[in-house]
Amino acid sequence: MEFDNVFPEADEYLKIQCQCCASLSSINTMSSFNNKSESTLIFIPDISGYTKFVSTTEIHHARHILDELLELLMDTNEIGMELSEIEGDALLYYRKGKAPTVAEMLGQVQKMYVHFHEYLKKFELHRICSCGACKTAHRLTIKFVAHYGEVAENKVKGRSVLFGKEVIVAHRLLKNEINSNAYGLFSRQLMEASETWKNLPQKAWSEVVEMEEEYDFGKANYTYLELEPLLAKVPDPEPVDYSVPGATEKIIEVEQLVEAPLDMAFDVISDYSFRHEYADGLLDSDMLNHKITQNGSTHRCVIKRDESDPFFISHGYSFDEKEVTFAESSQKNNLTTVYRLTAVGPNRTRIQLTIFTKPNFFKLLLFNLFIKKKVVKSSIQTLFNFNGYCKKLIAENRQHPNQIVLPKEVVPVH
Repeated sequence: MEFDNVFPEADEYLKIQCQCCASLSSINTMSSFNNKSESTLIFIPDISGYTKFVSTTEIHHARHILDELLELLMDTNEIGMELSEIEGDALLYYRKGKAPTVAEMLGQVQKMYVHFHEYLKKFELHRICSCGACKTAHRLTIKFVAHYGEVAENKVKGRSVLFGKEVIVAHRLLKNEINSNAYGLFSRQLMEASETWKNLPQKAWSEVVEMEEEYDFGKANYTYLELEPLLAKVPDPEPVDYSVPGATEKIIEVEQLVEAPLDMAFDVISDYSFRHEYADGLLDSDMLNHKITQNGSTHRCVIKRDESDPFFISHGYSFDEKEVTFAESSQKNNLTTVYRLTAVGPNRTRIQLTIFTKPNFFKLLLFNLFIKKKVVKSSIQTLFNFNGYCKKLIAENRQHPNQIVLPKEVVPVH
């Protein structure tokens, strides 16, 4: 994390604290300041490579990926820490009272690190977007700084803000001479606060290295461990078949010539949060599990707002020159919808929608007699509306905000 952009020099920061305390003391209705310092663990997970990640890639998807990683780190807090701040690409945690044992701290670091890289492995396996952010997300990693000392707490509109020199020290320790982007750093103060830290060399997964550095607040002694050996504990994602077994009976097939290039047409149709804006009879689209479309993305088609509303999982994305195909399957409804988008000329894409189900004589008979005509009519209207939206984007010289980038082997015909 670029700490100097977040915190000023230590002496200046302490002056600001004093000025803030003086001002806040007269605004009792908005905040309260506790002058009493307490022994506190300060723990900072900091995503490494984020600055380069956002400066050289698409900011929209980079933001979504970062949000999901930070949420994952919050969900893997197992030692009762409180979250004080989200500082860009880092989290500021604290826990008052007794210092953590070496087993507690190493366990917390290991869990966060392993789950962080497990997410990135899954993202790389399931991603379909080829933008710079999505293609380089797997290069991100994480480091941790843990410190212990006397900290005061300020309550501003119900939110805890930490104050004191030790908060500054913890952030300063992120700027160090460690030649690595993935490490766990533990300050001398933390290690001296619990007898269990004497067992660190026996419990560590890599070499224990002791360091001493000079900072603006004085000398700092700390110990660090490389985290890379923990990659061996990161499981490989298990392949998942999202298709409906035996859904081979074609019940509907409609198509539409869309007056837009292939990349735009795919960008719109792969945005499940937007599906209800053009799909005939659809009230809403919800229950999305990812902000960036990928294999395994889910959505529910809200039609009646009851349990009968179908829940779909997208999968089987295939990208060939001038063509994209993918499927959406509903296990509960035994349906698979296959989309095929083909570039057929300058700013023209043919979209074909085919629905399959499991063979069942009586169900198919009832469907053909009483339902098929209505479903075909609705599907045709949906594709007609879809074309109208794409034409509007072209006329207004806009792009759809989903921003899914096709692989380079797919060359839209412009």
